[in-house]
Amino acid sequence: MISDLFEELESEVEKCISCGFCESVCPTLPAAGYDLWKGARGRVIMGKELLSAAKGNGTLNVSDSFYSCLDCHACLYVCPAGVNAGKVSHISKSIIAGDGIPGNQNPLARMIAMVTMHYMNPLGIGEKCAGWFTGMKADPDSTDLLYTGNMYQLMAYTDGMNRMRERMGKGMSKMMSSLIARFPGLIRLAPMKKDEATALKMDSTLSNIALLLRKSGISFNYLAEDEPYPGTFIYDLGYLDLFEQYARKVAKILRDSGARRIITVDPHTYDLLKNTYPKYVEGFDLEVVHYLDLIDGSSFSSGSESITYHEPCHFSLRQDAYNRPLETLRSVASVSLPPRSGRRTKCCGGPDELIFPELTHRVSQNRYDELRDTGAGKIVTACPICFSNLNKGPEVVEIGDYLASRLKN
Repeated sequence: MISDLFEELESEVEKCISCGFCESVCPTLPAAGYDLWKGARGRVIMGKELLSAAKGNGTLNVSDSFYSCLDCHACLYVCPAGVNAGKVSHISKSIIAGDGIPGNQNPLARMIAMVTMHYMNPLGIGEKCAGWFTGMKADPDSTDLLYTGNMYQLMAYTDGMNRMRERMGKGMSKMMSSLIARFPGLIRLAPMKKDEATALKMDSTLSNIALLLRKSGISFNYLAEDEPYPGTFIYDLGYLDLFEQYARKVAKILRDSGARRIITVDPHTYDLLKNTYPKYVEGFDLEVVHYLDLIDGSSFSSGSESITYHEPCHFSLRQDAYNRPLETLRSVASVSLPPRSGRRTKCCGGPDELIFPELTHRVSQNRYDELRDTGAGKIVTACPICFSNLNKGPEVVEIGDYLASRLKN
């Protein structure tokens, strides 16, 4: 496995001509004070150094360079040689996770992976993620399964986790992360507090998504407390062997529910189930859609309100761009996009929020400023991570909430 990853890494980095075009679009480079190793070209160069170290030509600490990558893939679309620094980072993280470069494993990354494997939730709080559905009824006979993947619900705990790590300091935080990775049950003893306002906001968004589906005549089942997290972090952090095991377990749960169609609500889960699960789960034949694919556009009142839309990386910067959110918004409002949009959209900084929170804050502030500079009255997001990071003013709204507000009486 590790040898195959090294071959894949070598194939990718050897294409680099070191032109630097990727640095013009990499969101982490300016946010890191133009630290070369936290930019796209630096990661490709570091990938070459990683190969050299693996061949016995010295030692190298490369962890922060690759783990700070947002995996947004913006670099791919400006590279004349077709190099994807995000792919380089993911391969390199997979090599690190497999201990292919001793001394480079990130304790927090390993903790998240092991807790997820143990509880099927990154923070061990899966049973707390179904509260938003209280008072609603699912249709157990439906072959449509509404799958939140716990993504919106987890956002309420991010700030609390980062505050806890800040109080503990880097040394103690690393020690505790290593300990919890060995004994995942200890995560339940961690004094994590959720942000109540964020929790209420995310619950409201999920309720509005359910409302939009029902207004469009979609009846669905929901697993409530039994719903598993999809495994996004395990995959993104490079634990590919663990991810394969985990994805099979999740796929079995989804199949055993009687579902034939999975209705996802966020870009990360949509991309993971639609494009990654089939590579790791043999015979994965469940249809994967986003809830906006099923919404009846005639149920909305149109208007001329000026809004801007932040396009999530996992919708706009993957091989098959998913533009349904933008199309839907254009049918109900006047949409203006920031200069960085489409294949050049800029990441919100979200994927780094747990490992590099300071970097995330700077990236998200830059993106928020760009969106606000359009002069639009509202900034609309279509991802819980994007919303959490860009929520710096009352003008920021989630697409599910915005569309619910435009429903005809």
